[in-house]
Amino acid sequence: MFSIIIPSYNRNLEVNRLLVSLEQQTAKNFDVIVVDDCSPNPLKIDRTFSFEVKLIRNEQNAGPAQSRNNGAKMATGEWLLFLDDDDRFDERKCQMIAETIEQNSTLNFIYHPAKCEMVNEKFSYVTKPINEQEISLERILLVNKIGGMPMIAIKKDFFWQLGGLSTALKSLEDYEFVLKAVSCPDFRPKYIDEPLSICAFHTKRSSVSTNTENTEKAIAMIGQQYVKTEQQAKNFAINSLYMLAYPYAMNLSRKAGYYYFKIFMLSHNVKHLMIAIVSSISPRLAINLKRYI
Repeated sequence: MFSIIIPSYNRNLEVNRLLVSLEQQTAKNFDVIVVDDCSPNPLKIDRTFSFEVKLIRNEQNAGPAQSRNNGAKMATGEWLLFLDDDDRFDERKCQMIAETIEQNSTLNFIYHPAKCEMVNEKFSYVTKPINEQEISLERILLVNKIGGMPMIAIKKDFFWQLGGLSTALKSLEDYEFVLKAVSCPDFRPKYIDEPLSICAFHTKRSSVSTNTENTEKAIAMIGQQYVKTEQQAKNFAINSLYMLAYPYAMNLSRKAGYYYFKIFMLSHNVKHLMIAIVSSISPRLAINLKRYI
């Protein structure tokens, strides 16, 4: 029923640990496709599993969007699930999604919250997506209240109807894919109110660059494609600032406060002013605000 696609680059240990964790799924109704994004040391699968694992390798380093697309091309499952190599699925995920599909045969898109673990700060929080009745392009331009690729299941034929993930973007590919899905007249979503993915976040991680050049280019491309009205422009201006603030916040940089103050100037939301002030004083304390807001 499902093909789980895992892109990875030079993280052999993490991939094998992730595959071991998938043995805990209460329904083994899936196969797994690991996409090695041309790692200097090619990935190897250390053992066999109770589910099929296919390992494919990109001929050159292509990034996560192309890697996921390459995995989708090899998928035999009717539905696609996506995992990053340092994330995990709740052990009930495949079973619960299968039951949801069985009860709603016309669906082509399923999403759910994620449990986000702040590894260095030693706390976690659960995301709060909107339900399917609340979804609109305007809402998602303001903030992605659906989630990234590890929080969705999508029917394979709908994934390709949308053209897969954009390889023209070097940042925000997940977000653009959600906008593309929401904009499609054939979009038939269902929300499961359970945190079925566990996502790890590391502050001060070298892979989270504060070079926002790719993000700025992606914002310009997304704005040109999806923003058509004055309200959409206002919503996206706020969200753009949040997306620019994120790498600074994760690197514990006070510059995140600058972006949050600009958000406040547009939104007039006191919460944004509070985050701006706290980020300017103590970025680590600002991260810890996620425990409460």
